[in-house]
Amino acid sequence: MKRLVVTDSTSDIPSRTAKKYGIEVFPVNVVLDGKTYRDGVDISVKDFYKNYDTYKTMHTEAIPYQDYALRYMRWTQEYDEILIIHCSSELSDNYKTAVKVQEEFQNHQCRVEIIDSRSCSMGLGLSVVEAARAFKSGATFDRVIYEVNRSLNQTTLYLAIPTLKYLRERKKIGGFKSMLGLTLGVKPVLGLVNGKLEVKTKLFGKQPNMILSMLDIIRADIGKNPITLGIVHGRDTSTVKSLKEVFEYNFTCREIHQAYFGPSITINAGPEAIGVMFLKHEK
Repeated sequence: MKRLVVTDSTSDIPSRTAKKYGIEVFPVNVVLDGKTYRDGVDISVKDFYKNYDTYKTMHTEAIPYQDYALRYMRWTQEYDEILIIHCSSELSDNYKTAVKVQEEFQNHQCRVEIIDSRSCSMGLGLSVVEAARAFKSGATFDRVIYEVNRSLNQTTLYLAIPTLKYLRERKKIGGFKSMLGLTLGVKPVLGLVNGKLEVKTKLFGKQPNMILSMLDIIRADIGKNPITLGIVHGRDTSTVKSLKEVFEYNFTCREIHQAYFGPSITINAGPEAIGVMFLKHEK
């Protein structure tokens, strides 16, 4: 039996991890100064960061319907079971496009399940990897779907924004209007609420490592449970090592994934953003 796990490039899964587990990562479009690139295909994340400050305009676009339909028709002829897990429908139209394609192309024998992760970045990516690993272990399709939904509910995301410089022009952050009158000294930390990025807390002054400033909050959330950890960063990697060491010291980390934020987060949050996403396992 041939099985496939599909996600989109907003999951920020490193290419080596996707290749290891056979995950199909569908690229979203990145529009830079009017030119369209497929994320991770026509432009690498390192080139995106290298030239970030030179772009006058930038935005991302959902996967085009026609591209999705063509890929979907091929998949359903090649595979027996396909699990598709997309970025939150509150942040992207990829899930809606997938559902529309599924509704319009039903002449196949392949079993397809599409899940709205209500998450983004490695908050989504951690569950995608779990699903691919479960497929490889021989778990039933229904069991994998159950475990994915459970893991998504057990995953927490914190996204730290060191400066409002880039956020001021964006509109995808809930609760952000309340900060527009504040100085650039405020540093918001975002989380996911009902699939939307919302301001969870505001830090002030010099915070060399914003995530570590929230360690007590994170410790209360995790408790004594083991976790799978994702550390996701932009072009500033100076705090990644200390973050990894602190999490390894304070928590039982079964696995740690390190990744770059792709354009979908960076265009809205800025290139200095850093985040932690952790999937809490049962003891």
